[in-house]
Amino acid sequence: MVELCFNVWEVKMIAEWWRSLLSKWSWDDPTLLLGFASFVVTVASFVATAIIPIVLWRMGAKQAKRDSEQAKRDSELQAEFLANLTSVSQLQRRDALLGIIDQASDPTHLALLWKEVREYEGADWEFLLDHLRANPALALPGTSIGVKVQDSLTDVAVSNYIDGLERRYSESDGYPPYPGLLEFIMEVTRQELKIEVSRIVALVTGSTAEKHRPGHSFYRNLVNALPQVASPLLHAVERIDSRAPGGLKLNVLTGALLAVKDLEMGRGGPRLDTDEVAELKRDIADALAYLLHRDVLRSFDRWEIKGSTDSVTATVAWLIRAVGWVADVDSHLAMRMIQNLAFAIESVPESDRMGGWGIDDVDVRQGFEWISEKCPELWETYGEELEAAATEIGPWKEDPSS
Repeated sequence: MVELCFNVWEVKMIAEWWRSLLSKWSWDDPTLLLGFASFVVTVASFVATAIIPIVLWRMGAKQAKRDSEQAKRDSELQAEFLANLTSVSQLQRRDALLGIIDQASDPTHLALLWKEVREYEGADWEFLLDHLRANPALALPGTSIGVKVQDSLTDVAVSNYIDGLERRYSESDGYPPYPGLLEFIMEVTRQELKIEVSRIVALVTGSTAEKHRPGHSFYRNLVNALPQVASPLLHAVERIDSRAPGGLKLNVLTGALLAVKDLEMGRGGPRLDTDEVAELKRDIADALAYLLHRDVLRSFDRWEIKGSTDSVTATVAWLIRAVGWVADVDSHLAMRMIQNLAFAIESVPESDRMGGWGIDDVDVRQGFEWISEKCPELWETYGEELEAAATEIGPWKEDPSS
């Protein structure tokens, strides 16, 4: 308490001294004004000396920050520019690769192109790979004809390879027809991948078929490798010109019908379950009913048979057997087949009747037996006509070996 009173007393003393000093000063005295001014300047100088470095430091820091941000923006712009430049360069190279890919055939060059294409990513990679797979110089998966590459088969990859089949087989090098195609199909089916059946049928029954001249065995093997092709192949018979060289129309029909016999007897091709066989029977019945109802198969005597690899009588015998096998899948389809079958038999050309049915008489007997058992009413109506047409070609009722 004594100390606090002493401090108050000191403050009062200083205040009194200051008032006394001010009362003695004359504000009109120039010396006083100069002194005061000098004092203000001194204080201002001191303040300036203390503040300016701080201000300069802060300005420098702000400028350094702006310079850093600008440098960062410049770096980002430069990186973006370089990325765009690289992208443009890659696009130009990608576009250039398209032309190169289509024309390349040298094995070493193709191997390098395959490696380069694999370095791309995303859509560019898929785009280039789609085109490269269509190059006919590459070996089809499952084959060794051409330049072999390490490729993983997928549904897309299979479609890519099929894209190049027309070009691949645009010319024929001789026997065998369509080299590597059956092996490719078997590899695809082995891996249980999707294959576009309609495109395969269009290939082997179109313009390339006239150059490759496949015999009926090729079409038989095709159906055995890919059973789903049986019905579309039969349907394709309608659009093939009956004057097509090499007996093309007859070879397609003969091979397909013989493959149907293989299917019925459970020989050749992949093992199929009951439902798969039933579905195939339905499709085959539909195709045969269509061909017979539209009179496509009643003009064998006007078909080009030079170059065909089996006789018309054998083809018709397998047709009778096939009709008998599928006659129980649908009554309407059975009617369309059976009521028109005699016309097909009657159209066998005279030049092909000389040897009769030969060893194929067993197929005629089996076909008629199935028709009479499965469709008794239709057999009662058309059976006599069918037997008469068959007898005109040669004996068939009795097994010569019996």
